[in-house]
Amino acid sequence: MNYIKMNVIKEIKEYKYAPRVQNKKKLDITYGADEKYLFACGISITSILLNNDNNSFSFHVFTDFLDFDNESKFKKLAENLCADVTLYLIDCKELKNLPRTERLNYSTYIRFIIADQLCESKDKILHLDADISCNASIEALNDIALGNNAGAVVKDSLGEIEGVKLSMRLGIPNIEQNYFNAGFLLLNLVYWRSHNITHQAFALLSSKKYKGKLCLNDQDALNILFLGKIINLSTKYNRIYNVSHERKRKSKRKQEDCVLPDLNDAALIHYTGSTKPWNSWANYTSCDIFKKAQAASEWKNHLSVPPQIREELKDCAKQYFYQKDYINWIKYRAKYYFRKYQYYFRKDLDKLSITSQG
Repeated sequence: MNYIKMNVIKEIKEYKYAPRVQNKKKLDITYGADEKYLFACGISITSILLNNDNNSFSFHVFTDFLDFDNESKFKKLAENLCADVTLYLIDCKELKNLPRTERLNYSTYIRFIIADQLCESKDKILHLDADISCNASIEALNDIALGNNAGAVVKDSLGEIEGVKLSMRLGIPNIEQNYFNAGFLLLNLVYWRSHNITHQAFALLSSKKYKGKLCLNDQDALNILFLGKIINLSTKYNRIYNVSHERKRKSKRKQEDCVLPDLNDAALIHYTGSTKPWNSWANYTSCDIFKKAQAASEWKNHLSVPPQIREELKDCAKQYFYQKDYINWIKYRAKYYFRKYQYYFRKDLDKLSITSQG
């Protein structure tokens, strides 16, 4: 694959309402999202502003979808909460040629567009996934000196077996010891620019060496490229939380495998897994932090999202079973199996097509 040119910005809209405070550093916080996650970016930004009254931020949202309704909401957010928000409408056509899965689509690569776009004007950015909610001050992040490191990160919550499998899969001994979750990245853009990380990442993603070995495509790539060049931060800045584990904890058989992390001391909570706080079946206590921010946001009337992909259908069915709503359990279980067999049927057809062409 040829290097993807990053000149893909179609339009930029700026809403600057933050008070100008002299001698105070402003932290640039970035998000990348497709249409499905755009509203979640707005709620995440709201949660940060609600918990950081005395801090100065500039938010940058990169998306390939921007309708009048969402644009108006971001403008109102900036005005009502006295913030700087810049929206970047981008062309993601080239990103769609990169490896992806049903759950991780092309939008996960928008972080590369972001870094390339801002590395000429910024030295440091905090890149967050849209499924992160703020629960406390993050002021200290502004004072972290990155030096010659690629960035500051938070280690992923890997079990011992998962770690061994990761090391074997990527063919890099002990990489699991410092393997980080890419939902939180305090990036050194000076390092990014001088090492041409975007070019290296896309070359790695399309290389024969790693073909079939990268499960979390961009996250795996960044871990390989940043190996030995990171600063590890406290898990409070990326407290990984799978909300479906609350349901699993009710099962005595699974209790030992589902230790729930404490959210009380977490500054940033990352809702990983296929169930998100905005899903229609996400009736979990841990989702209250997200829902509180949503209620205070311009997206307070945004409807909860029904299950769409296979993993979501499976989680939804299990939650209804736990609630003893057996009619909906049967309904969504049937949808899950239909989608599952449809997926494997298509894979078999693709294999037959490749064989016949050969």
